[in-house]
Amino acid sequence: MSNEKKVAFITGAAGGLGTAVVKKLLDKNFIVLVNDNNQENVQALLDQFKEQEIQAFCFDATEEAAWEKAVTEIKETFGKVDVLFNNAGIFKIETIEETSVELWKKTMDVNALSIFLGIKAMSPLLGEGSSIINTSSIASFLGSKNRIAYAASKGAVSALTKAAAIEFAPRGIRANSVHPAYIKTQMAEHAAEATERTMEEMGSRIPLYQRISTADEVADVVVFLASDASRFMTGSEVVVDGGQSVN
Repeated sequence: MSNEKKVAFITGAAGGLGTAVVKKLLDKNFIVLVNDNNQENVQALLDQFKEQEIQAFCFDATEEAAWEKAVTEIKETFGKVDVLFNNAGIFKIETIEETSVELWKKTMDVNALSIFLGIKAMSPLLGEGSSIINTSSIASFLGSKNRIAYAASKGAVSALTKAAAIEFAPRGIRANSVHPAYIKTQMAEHAAEATERTMEEMGSRIPLYQRISTADEVADVVVFLASDASRFMTGSEVVVDGGQSVN
């Protein structure tokens, strides 16, 4: 592995969006470091991209000590991280009355705390021109029925991204958030089942193409934010929803 290549670290890498971003960054000659808390999922990802420059870090992204251990290893092996894509997330549909404190805390931990810890831990490895990309949602600014914990956690992602953008700007480091609607992944399947709809019905109200997005379509935006083409963007909320939020 060569240190001349750019290095990307991706949490939630084994999910639909994460895997799509992994593939696209490998195709662009990145060294890709992938994180998931499930060993089987991580191994499946490694098997999918055999003989490519990919390395796995299996740990819970809500644990500070685990981040610190990973950073020590990355520093010794690669010396830097050029792109940090914080993509770990969970989603569950519950009414306010049904939402337990346990679910609230877990959702905030996975969707927001993990991002804070990732940025904090990786900060010493980020240099001028580096890009931090955080997965939020249109629920962060629209709200979302029966998703109070999820919407609140994604609102936190938006705010912490802007705070990071301001703080890291003097170092030439960018921080932006991506705001998709439903993506054709397991999360959308859960939403369809919970609301007794098909994914086709869920996509029918989206103005552009009348369907939900694919992982590839959102991944292309993430890769744009990882590239120098977005070098003057920071603190941005990049909406990728086919026009749903303006309909």
